[in-house]
Amino acid sequence: MAHLFTGTHARNLDSKNRLLVPSEVRDALSVEDRQGLFLIPTKRCVFLWPRSLLDAYTAQQEADPFKNIGFNRSFYSRTIFRQFDGTGRIVLPGEVADRFPERKVLIVGAGRYVELWNPASFEQAVDALDFE
Repeated sequence: MAHLFTGTHARNLDSKNRLLVPSEVRDALSVEDRQGLFLIPTKRCVFLWPRSLLDAYTAQQEADPFKNIGFNRSFYSRTIFRQFDGTGRIVLPGEVADRFPERKVLIVGAGRYVELWNPASFEQAVDALDFE
């Protein structure tokens, strides 16, 4: 069954770059995915993918693993697994933690995965919903 991650959660990085992942996010993970999450830095935010999503993505690439060799090299070389500690925290590596100079992180549900945003950047990037 697919995960569904929704909502936004404001958190702070501690002095050791640990980020408490909300229980709502951890509880939405399947049993197989509860060890931790994969951090995937992008230009604007950091994706947090469960292993099952990364496995599904990788399986799609297996038909022709050399089709997007440059993208794959960039994607997989920057993808980092972070295990949850006993209280549900993950440690952000220095280059990822540096994206949050004020130590404030917005954890954003994005359907099948979660995103980490600098709060000011998120406000600029997200558009108001317009249902008609």
